Amino acid sequence: MDHFAKIRYALQWFAVAGLALSLSACGLFSRDESEPPAELTDFEVRGEPSERWSASLGRGGDRFLWEVYPAIEDDRVFAAGADGRIVAHDRESGARAWQTRLDDVRIASGVGVGEGIVVVGTLEGLAIAVSDDGEGERWRNQLSSEVIGISEVASGMVIARTNDGRVHAMDAATGAVQWTALRTTPALSLRGAHVPQIVGGRVLAGFDDGRLMMLGLTRGNTLWEATLGVPTGRSEVERMVDVDGHIPVYRGAALGVSYQGRMAAVDLNSGELYWDREFSSYQGGDVSISRNVMVVSDADSHVRAVDPRNGGDLWENAGLRLRGVTAPVVHEGYAIVGDFEGYLHWLDLEDGEFAARTRVARGAVVARPVLAGDTLYVITDNGRLTAIDARIDEDA
Repeated sequence: MDHFAKIRYALQWFAVAGLALSLSACGLFSRDESEPPAELTDFEVRGEPSERWSASLGRGGDRFLWEVYPAIEDDRVFAAGADGRIVAHDRESGARAWQTRLDDVRIASGVGVGEGIVVVGTLEGLAIAVSDDGEGERWRNQLSSEVIGISEVASGMVIARTNDGRVHAMDAATGAVQWTALRTTPALSLRGAHVPQIVGGRVLAGFDDGRLMMLGLTRGNTLWEATLGVPTGRSEVERMVDVDGHIPVYRGAALGVSYQGRMAAVDLNSGELYWDREFSSYQGGDVSISRNVMVVSDADSHVRAVDPRNGGDLWENAGLRLRGVTAPVVHEGYAIVGDFEGYLHWLDLEDGEFAARTRVARGAVVARPVLAGDTLYVITDNGRLTAIDARIDEDA
């Protein structure tokens, strides 16, 4: 059981699908105090992040089950609460433009926005679209299982990922399923999924078997697939290789990572691997094209930078170890991550040193913050949506 003890905290913010009850007998989910999350330490502060506004989304959600993120379109930001509430706020002032309530559902994922609709997924397996002007529900569709990821709305389509390993493409106007793609789901996988990305009129999707696939948007045909993780080891825990995290695009390549697998640069057109290396992450990363830096949160919540041209190491910051950090967001000269206590941390892209910190709420940052202009939009599991100025320079 020593291996289990080693990874317990690395998985502390994920509920493992399917086998929770059977694994509890061997103590996988029992409390382990062998290594607690890192304590925050002092550093030389370069600037003070400022809050622009904050608003309630209603009742928050368990971070295991509620992985929602804000969506931006024009002058509005859209978000959802676990209790079925969908809201729209003015991006600049935070004033609420409208609110609608979906009865008898528990929102688990989203928000996807575009082409006049706002789309969320539910624990009950529903994909639901409401009008982006607050005029009410447009359509709902019962899918095969709990909806754990919703794409943006683009080219007349919205893509949903369900917990049984399926990807469903739906008509944005009617919600009708146009096609479904399936990869075999392992007996044990991390809680969560890669949110499908519509890239250049195609669908990029990661799966729990360690595969990254590019699918045709109109028919769901497989254009290519690449292996980011190959299951190894004797136990189901050791064999988990989920591709779950955010996948940035860099100069025609998808920069993907898997848990207990690899990081790779994959050609968007052919699926060819330009380079690959051993790596483990379930959050993914972000990239600064101008600085040729990819920043990624690994499975132990170390924040690491690599050269996206060849995968070479640039720096590593272990100061947030086991704090359940999100995938980074890159803004100007900094990488920004959230953690399980509601803090945002700014790390210098040059050397990984801490530059600033602020606490946005007393709840865990649920998912990777969304950046629009100079503003970060952050959702925490106590049901708060907060807008933070991403700039920290004293003269900003």
